[in-house]
Amino acid sequence: MTMVDIGNRLAESTSPYLLQHKDNPVHWLPWGEEAFELARRLDRPILLSIGYAACHWCHVMAHESFENPAIAALMNEHFVNVKVDREERPDVDRLYMQALHLMGEQGGWPLTMFLTPEGTPIWGGTYFPPEPRYGRPGFRQVLEEIARLWREDRERLLTNARELSRTLARREETTPVAISLPADFPRRVCKALIRHFDPEKGGIGGAPKFPQCPALDLLLHAGVAEARQQVVNTLRHICQGGIHDHLGGGFARYSTDELWLVPHFEKMLYDNALLITVLTTAWLQTGEDLFRIRIGETIDFLERELHVEGAGYAASLDADSEGEEGKFYVWSYDEIRRIVSPENFDLFARVYDVTPRGNWEGRIVLNRRRQLTLLDEESERFLAQERARLFSARSRRVPPARDDKVLASWNGLAVSALARAALAFDRREWLKMARERFREVMNTLHVNDELRQSWNGHVSPTPATADGVANMMRAAIDLYQATADTGYLERAQDLLRLMQNHYLADSMDAFCYTHESVLDIPLRQVHAEDEATPSYQGVMAENLLHLAHVGGDATLAELAERIFQRFSRAMTEVPLAHATLLKAHWLKHSGVKVVLAQDEARQEDSRETLLHAFIRQLTLIPPVAHLSPGKTPESLPPHLQAAACAEDRPALIACRGQTCAMPVHRKEDIPGALELIWRLS
Repeated sequence: MTMVDIGNRLAESTSPYLLQHKDNPVHWLPWGEEAFELARRLDRPILLSIGYAACHWCHVMAHESFENPAIAALMNEHFVNVKVDREERPDVDRLYMQALHLMGEQGGWPLTMFLTPEGTPIWGGTYFPPEPRYGRPGFRQVLEEIARLWREDRERLLTNARELSRTLARREETTPVAISLPADFPRRVCKALIRHFDPEKGGIGGAPKFPQCPALDLLLHAGVAEARQQVVNTLRHICQGGIHDHLGGGFARYSTDELWLVPHFEKMLYDNALLITVLTTAWLQTGEDLFRIRIGETIDFLERELHVEGAGYAASLDADSEGEEGKFYVWSYDEIRRIVSPENFDLFARVYDVTPRGNWEGRIVLNRRRQLTLLDEESERFLAQERARLFSARSRRVPPARDDKVLASWNGLAVSALARAALAFDRREWLKMARERFREVMNTLHVNDELRQSWNGHVSPTPATADGVANMMRAAIDLYQATADTGYLERAQDLLRLMQNHYLADSMDAFCYTHESVLDIPLRQVHAEDEATPSYQGVMAENLLHLAHVGGDATLAELAERIFQRFSRAMTEVPLAHATLLKAHWLKHSGVKVVLAQDEARQEDSRETLLHAFIRQLTLIPPVAHLSPGKTPESLPPHLQAAACAEDRPALIACRGQTCAMPVHRKEDIPGALELIWRLS
């Protein structure tokens, strides 16, 4: 097969991950019709490589293989090579990750897939070493064998590819027969999930351990007392383990062990946003100072290290610095001994697991696992002084690279987290931060009444995937609830129209993952599973229920019910994977909702009055409809119209389902109203 000098075409990319590969000797092309047309013209398979900027093993494979001239020559001779940033094109990543799972392989990144020139998956894997090791075939041998089969036994490859493609299509297109879910089904799931927790160290399953925030969120809202205790135990270990950056704040993506000790050092925006939200809910239930402190540290981290001026939050910080995973974060015993004050060293060493032998490959990952509670005020003050010394010393190291890409989906999660934390803790500066970040993201990514996927110096031409629209809509709703500013409600309704007009499936019972204009992917996907982030179907179901409560539009609640019906069987078969949908189902049937009737001039201060007091009493942030007496929307259900219109002074009305308590006017009356509404429902 003759060499065709295509050249490396990644230099004009907006993705930091693709730009990391622009100088490879591999003739990389970005995803798009040009690559498929070239593969057809040259009669070659496509080698698709998917990763992201903060991915450690992506860097390893790049150094070992993509920078190797001999391996690059093999790739250039036999394949059309395509690079994809999974965060810019999560639809492409998800489709081929599903294909990998159908092949019986465990997923991960880098994702390496071989495709026909039409985009049909042939075979794939994740990381391949250049030569056989770790029990995996060498990448050089994989390339040679796929190239040989394409030349000599193509029909067998194509037969397997066609069958795999049909299976993928059936998974996306088949709608299981709906089953009836009882109102208490989410609570039953919570009781069952308890069995899967590590009763001592917290978390679900063994190593590696991920926070699994959607499941924790469900358990905090709908779970029984024992389930909530497991979540609180898990969060204590996460907050005190090595997965938390005890010097700079924020959390790494997961723990490589079952102890929450050694993180995979990359820091993702979505993990930190979701943990702020879960920790806020846990604090509302427990009042535990540890959670309050970690929330503040994480918000400080977001602002200091991830804020991209005028655009929003960057996607991530790399796991590696100076070519070594975790080098920026770990310490030697001698370094700590030299920096920490002699008078505080014994205390610091005892609390943060500092020993001459280290706790990870001879080095030290700072952690407080051995004592999950905080110390006395004076000891904590001494520890804070020493952390500041270490943080200052660490700031002189070469930092991990930052992926400056601003993603609609992850920024929506972050704005929601800030708005909820601001409301719970009565922090005006956090609310201001949430409002500014929302404005930045919408100014950057909302173009011609559509939301784009990402921005990095230039806005992406690709429309946002459905999770981007759903999460930004959630952010607008949370800002409305925190501020009573109807401008945010209007933004949420604009995003709802975008979803209904361009993402709603023909079956009218779910949303598609991609905008209808996206045609460069073989299948238009519909799915409801939580992954590292909450399911967009679940987020949309909750959004619809919130807007139905606020505006009284029954058709929105009906659409949410159709989503529940569409995925009802999946929710019963794999409940852990559908925690976000289950939480929305709980909200519909069991969650308390609030009407706050208050003069427009005083709505700005609602956080200091009844709403703020209500949240403190309830321990969960409920859907809130802000009303002005005499201006109650006629679209509200009759029982809310009557209750709100009768008020000529600030009043709070708590409801469950269609049952509402009498309006209350004083903070001290809220507990009685809550007790009544739970008893009557």
